[in-house]
Amino acid sequence: MPNINIAWWNLENLFDHETAPRDDELKSTLRSELKGWTASIRDRKILQLSNIIKLMFGGSGPALLGVCEVENEAVMARLAGAINVPGRNYAVISHESHDARGIDTSFIVDTNELTVLSTAHQVVIKRSATRDLFWVRLRVNATGAEFVAIANHWPSRSAGQYSSEPFRIMAGETHSYIVSRLIDEDLGGEKNLPVISMGDYNDEPFNRSIEEYALGTRDPGRVRYSRSGHLQNLMWPLMQGHDPGTYLFGSDWNMLDQFLVSYGMLRTPSPVRANVDSVAMFKPAVLKASSGKPRKFSRPSVKGGADLEGYSDHFPITVELIV
Repeated sequence: MPNINIAWWNLENLFDHETAPRDDELKSTLRSELKGWTASIRDRKILQLSNIIKLMFGGSGPALLGVCEVENEAVMARLAGAINVPGRNYAVISHESHDARGIDTSFIVDTNELTVLSTAHQVVIKRSATRDLFWVRLRVNATGAEFVAIANHWPSRSAGQYSSEPFRIMAGETHSYIVSRLIDEDLGGEKNLPVISMGDYNDEPFNRSIEEYALGTRDPGRVRYSRSGHLQNLMWPLMQGHDPGTYLFGSDWNMLDQFLVSYGMLRTPSPVRANVDSVAMFKPAVLKASSGKPRKFSRPSVKGGADLEGYSDHFPITVELIV
């Protein structure tokens, strides 16, 4: 029985072209950002991203790809169509969030391996609506096993790590509520629903929003025996070495992109569980700049302009699920 290959990637401002239809408020917000972002440049970025996604898992691509920083379903459909891996039949699972810049979280799913049973989202409120938490319930076609995947893009650190921290704490608390509700409402009644949460949390595994509020921990025993819905954070073993993170800020690596899993994803008898030893950052040489950091594509409007050979400012992460 083949494993289910899962990937997450922050696609770095994958917007539709500058003259695409938008409501007046979003058009005003993005006007200067999208200057020079033509359809051909958008499609070049999509091609670059798809070329990396096709390399994942030895060239077989992911069965489920979670992404953030994508503007709309039409752009996602273009990306899914560009990932032409033989044997895959990709479909887009998306929704429109309340983010001020119009960037969403979404999934691309191989319907040959997985069936989408339901989707839902939860708005996180700070002073106004911010990025949603978006989740999908999936069935493994080969076995009938079910699991839930949650996509996250928590409020950024752009206003300063500590002054913006309360907003990520709010996202962490909302996340914990969602996980608890999903497990409590599990139709199996055993509260062992497998849940995998993935995303750019804009905090690291040791930050308060993750540890104290989303209840992410490095200790699988705590997940097993906790009555509070703790999740195992799978990224801790990767936080060693020369570049222990998915995003480089200045000279500091940050492990902002993470996988967290519920006890139902860790139990040996679970019909679908995480292979915790398979977690990796996906960093092929082509994805790196000469400095070793992710090679950005950016946009013509930013300093230095677009790098048409670039990709994203984050490295993707991958994990396998055993079914």
